[in-house]
Order: sequence, then C-alpha cells, then structure tokens
Amino acid sequence: MNSYSFWLAQPRSAKLLYALLGALFFWLAFPPHNQVYLSFFFLVPLLLIEDELFFSGRADSGKQLWLWSSLQFLILNTLCLWWIKNAAWIGAISPILANTLLMSGAFYLFHLLKKRAGERIALLGLICFWISYEYIHYHWDLEFPWLTLGNMFANTPELVQWYDKTGVFGGSLWVLLLNIAFFYAIKHTLLRRNPALDADEKRWFGWSALRYYVRFIVLFAVPAVWSYSTYSSYQAKGLTAEVAVVQPNYDPYSGKFDQELYGLQLDTLLLLSDRSMTPETRLVLWPETSIPGSLWLNKGDENWQQSAIKSFLSNYEGPAFLVGASAVTDYPQGAKLPDYARPHPSGGYYLPHNSALLYRNGEAPLVYHKSKLVVGVEKMPYPKIMGLLDGFALDLGGMTGTLGTQETRTIFRHAGIAAAPVICYESIFGGYVTDYIRGGANLIAIITNDGWWADTDGYRQHMAFARLRAIENRRDIARSANTGISGFINQRGDIVGQTGWWEQTTLTAQVHLNDELTFYTRYGDYIGRTAAFLAVLLYLIGLARSRTKKSLRP
Repeated sequence: MNSYSFWLAQPRSAKLLYALLGALFFWLAFPPHNQVYLSFFFLVPLLLIEDELFFSGRADSGKQLWLWSSLQFLILNTLCLWWIKNAAWIGAISPILANTLLMSGAFYLFHLLKKRAGERIALLGLICFWISYEYIHYHWDLEFPWLTLGNMFANTPELVQWYDKTGVFGGSLWVLLLNIAFFYAIKHTLLRRNPALDADEKRWFGWSALRYYVRFIVLFAVPAVWSYSTYSSYQAKGLTAEVAVVQPNYDPYSGKFDQELYGLQLDTLLLLSDRSMTPETRLVLWPETSIPGSLWLNKGDENWQQSAIKSFLSNYEGPAFLVGASAVTDYPQGAKLPDYARPHPSGGYYLPHNSALLYRNGEAPLVYHKSKLVVGVEKMPYPKIMGLLDGFALDLGGMTGTLGTQETRTIFRHAGIAAAPVICYESIFGGYVTDYIRGGANLIAIITNDGWWADTDGYRQHMAFARLRAIENRRDIARSANTGISGFINQRGDIVGQTGWWEQTTLTAQVHLNDELTFYTRYGDYIGRTAAFLAVLLYLIGLARSRTKKSLRP
C-alpha cells in the first residue's frame, strides 16, 4: 500500500492550496508576526505534494515538484521580502528570485535522491541540502541569509537559549526535523482511513502515526523545556559600564546625504549626545554614516567634522564616541593598489569604505571598515564576471559601488569596554560576529541606518535578528540606528530598552561586559559546515546508486 493509491491523488486546486498554506505558515511564523509554532508545519504541504509525485511513477515528477515548490517559495519570499522595494524594485526582485531557486533546488535534490537511494537517505539529504543552501548564503558573493529558518525565533528568545551551543543552524535543524516528523504523523493518520485496509493494517498505521506524534512532541518539548529553564535561571555575566545610543532620525532619502545639511546633522548628534551622557558614561554610539561626507583617513589633515567631535570630547574625561562614517583611503600615484581602487580625477587613486571610528579624548581614532557588504549597493558580486556593472550599483546615499573591506576584525577598547563595531548588514551574520568575540570583544555595538525600508517589516526584522547574536555569544548589545530601532539587548536576548520608529532621541543603559566564550563562539557554524559536507557525500551516494541500478538492468 502506498500513499498515492489512496489519499494523495490531489487535483491542481489542492496543490495550489497546499503551496499557499505553506507560504502563509512561514510568513506568519517569521518576525515580526512571531507565530513561531507555524514554522513546524510550513513544509508539510510540500512534503505531501512530493509524496504523491514520488509514488505516482510519473516521468516528469521532478519537474512537477520543482514547479510546485517554486510556487510556494516564490509566494513565501514575496510575502517576507517585499519591503525591500521601498529602496529599489530590483533590490527586492533579485533576492526573491534567488531564494526561490535555491529553496526549490534543495527540494528537487531531495526528490532526486529519494528516487536513487531510498526514503531514509533522502530525508537526511533534505535536511543537509536545505541547511547547505542556508550556509552558502553566508559565504558566497550573493550573500543574503535573511530567511534562514533559525531566524524564525528572533522574537522568542525563551525558546532558543541553546543557540549559544548551535547558532541559528540549530534552529534550522529543529524546524526541519519537526516538519518531517509531523508529515509522517499526518500521512499515517490518513492512510489508516483507507476503507480497503483490513483491521491489522489499520491498527499498524494507527500505531505508526502515534509514534510519529510522540516523536514530534519529544522533538519539540526537550529543546523548549531546556531553553525555558535556562532562560529563567540565567544571570548576566561581567562587570557593568554605562553606554548611550543616539538616534538622530534623518530621512536617508531627503536630507541625510544633502551636503548643505551636514553641519546641522553634526550639531544634532552632539546636542543629543550631551543630553544622554552622565558622569558615568563610557561609550556613546552614533549610527552608520553619521559622518556622511567623504572622510579622508590618511591625508594628514582633519575633516571639519572630526575636529568638531574632538573639540566636543575635550570637555569630558570619561566617554569615547563610536561613530559611523563614509570614509576614504587615499593612494598616491605609484602606490600598490588594493582591489576596487578608483582613479582620482586629480591623480592617484582612492578606495571608499563604510566605516566605524572610535574617538577617544586626545588620541588618534581607531578605524574599522565594514566587510560584509550589501550586494548591489556596496559591492558587485563576482567582479571578474560582473565588474563592468559596478557603475550601476544602487545609490542609497553615501558611497556606492564596491567598497573596501578588511580581512580581520577590529575591536574598539576604552575604559574596560572592548566593543565589536558591527555595521548594519553584518549583524545578521552569526559566524562573522564570533570573530570579534574570539578576539576579545565583551560588548557588541551595532550601528545602522534602517530608514531605507520605511515603516515596514524590514527594520523590525533587522532589530530582531540582533537578539540572536546576544544569545549565541552571551554578550550585551548596544544598537544605534539613524532611524529604525535603537536600544539595548541583554545576554538572554531580551530587549531592555528601545526607541520608537521615526523618533529623534537617545537612550542610556548599564551593559554587562562578559568575557566568557560560548560553545558556539568557539566553533562557529559547525552545523552548517557538517551539512554542506554531508550534502555532497549524499549526492555522490545517490549518483553511485543510480549508476549501479542502470548497470544491473538487462
């Protein structure tokens, strides 16, 4: 008895409903909707479709599965990522289509492996193919790990305190295992209703369904109970220091990058900083590109904005300023040039950066250059192939085209604080952030500008993902946004203070400075690396078995 012979002979209307339900479940589970329990079922409708196609014996079953999975994932990605269009339509269409292809590709490989190597190996393959697709999104030139399954739980930190052991890939694994267990529970429940079965067969399917329901409950309950217990008993670690975050609230489309308003913006930042500081304040965060003009780093002369910041700091003994800037490195004629250096009209070359600087009273600023760049805005992927398109990079203010990066992380140290300067997009890369923590950072300092996306899900998701970095590394987070959400997150992933959208304000809080390393901090995305290795191995096993079957045919 197979599934196709009874209850899965679905008309197109049923498959369409399945695809729509799966997409809706994912969208409702994802921040900021936070109905996270629906994530445990979003793949079940697609697994039902795949099961029918597998047992149908159709020659085009793989093609049909790819089409139906593409439909579900296209709807899913559109629902979750439409807000990017507020910056540029092409900026939304590209990741939506790329994610759809990668997600449906993982399902297609699962179906292919199932035909070649059997169901059990294929299920392991589905898990590995899916996590591999997510892992690739953290490491190739088209990086966009926004919809990683483990990000589902960003606003429910009480469920995933074990991310300090696994990172977000542990959450992806959890979601996949629960979807598979529930699919088999539903499948065997429905098979038991087949009137053609005798009593013993119905009894067998009943007990089998019960076993899968029990597995589903155990798979959910054990991590959840352990997490709730950890969450309720966790005590913040480390000494404390006072930190302030500034939200100046300038519209990135109409003012922030207007050169005539640079002086007004700087005056606003200094005034807000003065209001936020107390005699105990040790660090003040300004958002990404707070200095929006070209800040030349190695010409020997000070930018007027730098001079104003240093003059302001000379009136205080305690604080340092962590400031976002559009910075430029100058290279004279004949110097060894880095990749992406641009010729200067007056001679020589220059390389723009999206940077963070730490200003301390009486000292030269420390500098870090953003190194996880936004595709299509701050870098052109695969420059040897697409380098000619660099001039078509989206202009979202400040520097455009491929920017300069750096190979190692820079830690900003001041008065016992060792801050990881994480700039905007970098905060969604868990493994990347661990480089700072292993280097000695005891505080994560995120500076960003989330005003590009208007009042949509985008800036809320970005803020939520930061909560996972806090859990993974057990570090407090201070976050300064030009507009969006500024605030503080503790080591459990709780938001302990935040600003509103489109609000000019400041916040001050005591943060804990933890120096201990978590298991995840030490070993990073080991689940992703393991899945990628197994995915290749399983694909080769399937290929070998397929060739063996062909050779045995008469």
